[in-house]
Order: sequence, then C-alpha cells, then structure tokens
Amino acid sequence: MRTTSRVKYINRKIVVKFMRIKPIKSDGKLLSIPKTRIIAKLMADGCVSKTRNNYVIKYEVKDKESLEIFKQDMFIVYGLNMHRGFKPSGKTGEPIPFVKLLSKNVYYDLLRYGNYYSYNWRLPKQIKNANKKIKIEFLKAFYDDEGSVINYNTNIEVRLYSINKKGLLDLKSLIEKFGINSRLVKGYGLKRNVYAIVINKKNDIKLFSKIIGFNLERKQEKLTKFINNNL
Repeated sequence: MRTTSRVKYINRKIVVKFMRIKPIKSDGKLLSIPKTRIIAKLMADGCVSKTRNNYVIKYEVKDKESLEIFKQDMFIVYGLNMHRGFKPSGKTGEPIPFVKLLSKNVYYDLLRYGNYYSYNWRLPKQIKNANKKIKIEFLKAFYDDEGSVINYNTNIEVRLYSINKKGLLDLKSLIEKFGINSRLVKGYGLKRNVYAIVINKKNDIKLFSKIIGFNLERKQEKLTKFINNNL
C-alpha cells in the first residue's frame, strides 16, 4: 500500500509521520449508476471536505435505508468500507447516524464532479451529458434525500427542497426534459430561506412517478397511494 509522509516540527526536532493512502478500485473513476447515487446524495446530505490532516467523505441522514444504500454504493464503486457513527442534532440533540471515509483518492475523484457545499453545488456536466438512465438515477437519489410527497389543501404536491436556488434550477431544467412541468417556490423552512421544486399538476405527478419516482420504498409507496386515492 502506498504511503505519503507529513513533516511535523516538535521542539526543533523533525518528526515524519506516514499516512496510508487507500487505493481505490481501478474502475472507480467511471460514472456508473452507483456512483451517480453517491454524487447526488453527497450534494444533498453529505460533505466532501479537506481538513488540516484528512480528506473527508461523510454522509449523514436519519433514514437507515438511505445510509445502507450509500455505504454499499461506496464499496461497489471504490472498494472501501465506511465507518459508522452518530452526531447530535444541532436542533434537538437527537443522535443522527452517519457513515464516514477518510480517503485522498476518493476525495479528488469526487471533486471532478463539482462542489458539494449546500449553497454551491450544481448539476455536474458529466450528468448533463450522460445517458437517460444516469440522469434519472441522479434525480431519484436527490429526491430520496430532499424530496417529499405532501397532501396540500386536498391536492398532492411532490417537492424537492434546497437552499441552493441555482442548483435547483439546474434540476428543474433536467426534470422538464422528461416532459414534467414544475415551478420553483421560495419560503420554506424555519428561516423561510429554502426553495422547492414543486410538481402539483395531476398528469405531471403521474409522469414523475412513472419516469423518476423514489428508490426508497416508503416514499414511493406513499406517492403511489396518493395517486391511487386522489388522481
């Protein structure tokens, strides 16, 4: 296994610390279906960051199914296992589960697809130029994390939330390429600074369910039930 050194000065003595650089699978740089989900989920509920000492890939979400899908996808794509942990919620103090990986190679590979910060992510050009299956999987993964099915004033709405207006406009444009009409609405969240892509026309909701939908069973079941009972 390859190593790299880090020089540290302590009391005028030079201490060289060696870090293990974890190799990734040779095909890990290919844009596959599992990798598409990884990118979308990290932009939605994760982080790809560099600290003083480490390269961090972290995915934090309450839903156990989402957490397990992400962990499996990371192993499929990169051949590396993630560590599990819990972090107290800043709002309630409730422990929220996460999975984390420290890897320089994975960090730099993921950066090829853009920025992962909440305010700055955009639809990667690799996804824009990809085939239909990749585009749909990216949207599915994003909706799994940030999407909701709402019974609103006796009507049904499918919403996708983010504080990132430009990023949502990218996704709105991508959704409309599948013939699904939507609108961008501001004013959600406690601070009213959250935007949402809202789909609320009957035919558009049916089309969304048929073409995109959710990977998460509980969300897709809720959408299907709403459609069967109301549309």
